[in-house]
Amino acid sequence: MKLSPLELRQISFKKGFRGYSPLEVDTFIESLADDLEELLGKMADYKDQQDRQSKTIAELEKTEGALTETLLMAQKAMENVKANAQAEGHLIIRQAEVRAEEITAEAVRRETQLQGEIMNLQRAKGYLVEKIRGLIHSLERDIQWDEKDTSELGSDLSSKMKI
Repeated sequence: MKLSPLELRQISFKKGFRGYSPLEVDTFIESLADDLEELLGKMADYKDQQDRQSKTIAELEKTEGALTETLLMAQKAMENVKANAQAEGHLIIRQAEVRAEEITAEAVRRETQLQGEIMNLQRAKGYLVEKIRGLIHSLERDIQWDEKDTSELGSDLSSKMKI
């Protein structure tokens, strides 16, 4: 069961005779809702950042294609140049290839990093959701115990009043 911050804020519990303080429960739920809202906002920010990085990668791949095409044109032009011009052309080509590899490697590294961050956020979200579920389950169990204690107290009073 996934809960949004709004749904979490709208949760209400029955009030028992000796139950938890409604103010404390409401304050705690509000705090959890704020934390969940913050995590969801961060996840959205990371998703936006990943989208921007994906666009950057696409642009870099396009640039790499343009660089490759430029290199092919440079090779054709070098065939018509003297030996020393060929050596200089090969140096320029190698520098361009190294830079293209560096750009590609950096883009892949950044994408991997963002994917890792997204996975960490998803794990954190899962942990928080499970923690909230556990808390809700614990609160429900405590409320049931309080209701049981209240009903036993009522039956004890009834039996004493009949005597």
